[in-house]
Amino acid sequence: MDLKDKISKNPKIKFYMVVGTIPIVLMFVGFFIFMQKMGRQNFEYYADIINNQFNLFSMCVYIWVTDTFILPLSPMFVFPMLIQYPWYIVIPATALASALGGISSYLIGRLLDRVSVINRAVLRTYEKWGAYIDKYGTTFVLVSSIFPLPFSAVCMAAGVMKLNFLKVSLYSCTRILRMAIYYFMFYLGLVAS
Repeated sequence: MDLKDKISKNPKIKFYMVVGTIPIVLMFVGFFIFMQKMGRQNFEYYADIINNQFNLFSMCVYIWVTDTFILPLSPMFVFPMLIQYPWYIVIPATALASALGGISSYLIGRLLDRVSVINRAVLRTYEKWGAYIDKYGTTFVLVSSIFPLPFSAVCMAAGVMKLNFLKVSLYSCTRILRMAIYYFMFYLGLVAS
């Protein structure tokens, strides 16, 4: 079955889908504006509060959000605060949060296919690159999960292209390697925290 068979010919987007995304979009726009206005000194003050008041779970939620949505943030930002916990707890917990973020991003991509503009772009892309997408599509998820590439964007694109969910999910689990690299880079002092 090729992508043309998988993609709906008349995508429909429901009103509640549009209205439901408005608060999420406003929340992220507000967060971005807030970060721009806050400044470095204030940011360091609030980072100290987060470091002292929040726990591993809240850091994992942050990682899940950054790996679900395409944001100008990185999971790497919380690792200076996570080195206070043992590696055998941090690495699996953050890898799970990151993998769940990739899977969530994939599912968002599946919903984006219902937007007619995106659907048409996918059809045009598939006409040109279909054989490569079928052959190497999920490999991009594997590569972006380990190397510093935009993981959430690649997972979302995999969802839009309706690549194999099981493979995308399994390849997302390789984020454990990247989380281990982040942890030990900060733990060993290879990166200034």
